[in-house]
Amino acid sequence: MPKWKCGVCGYEIEADAPPEDCPSCGSAREEFYVKGNRPKDNLEGKPELLIINGSKHRTHNTAYFASIAEQAAKEYGVSYKLLNLGDYNIENCWCCYSMNEEKCGLPCRNGYDDMHKFHTLILNARAIIVVSPINWNGMPAMLKTFLDRMTCIENMYVVDRSTPCAGKTVGIIVNGHEDGAYKTCFDIFMVFQNLGFILAPYGIAYSTHNRAFKTEFDNEYFKDDRQMEVFVRNVAHNVIEFSRIGVNNKMDIRPSCE
Repeated sequence: MPKWKCGVCGYEIEADAPPEDCPSCGSAREEFYVKGNRPKDNLEGKPELLIINGSKHRTHNTAYFASIAEQAAKEYGVSYKLLNLGDYNIENCWCCYSMNEEKCGLPCRNGYDDMHKFHTLILNARAIIVVSPINWNGMPAMLKTFLDRMTCIENMYVVDRSTPCAGKTVGIIVNGHEDGAYKTCFDIFMVFQNLGFILAPYGIAYSTHNRAFKTEFDNEYFKDDRQMEVFVRNVAHNVIEFSRIGVNNKMDIRPSCE
């Protein structure tokens, strides 16, 4: 009899099939996998576009919007990877910069988790779409840790005056139950701004439900929101088209501030 594990909280159960809902965290059965066979990408290759699911859930609200961006990428013929951050081991930043500026650079000194593979993907990609839920009027801690670990890329200007991501394109898609959508978008964008990324025209889309309803109904609401579906597809289109312009080859990009 297989042992099933919840990809969100780690709950384990021996059964012929996973439960309808996780008894521990309430996640849907789609979050379960047979222990030892966690579904995740190998973090190899050189895709033009990265779609980052910043939620711990790989099948819920944020994943739904990420799947719309993925479908658009397929239709526009761009090579891509959709990556669920919850599938990977991404440790907290060691904050080497605070000890010695030149200690923070590429390759990251923490080469023991999966983040160094993400660094390679980011450096080779032309664009990134970040899809995030709202936690306490901001991004979730897991996504914040991921962005913290990009400091070694940003700090390359201090190390050798290089700007590895200058001119790349970013788009941001946010969803949540109530307040904090635009703050979350701009918290994410400020990191990419300091990396030299350019926000695509109309490169932000967000949708929130309503505190008058229970969170259990959010997923149904989002899936019925056809206008948001159009907006997400438009963000994907704009990110892909803008990244093909190759701004980094058309202008002399000079960093200012961090």
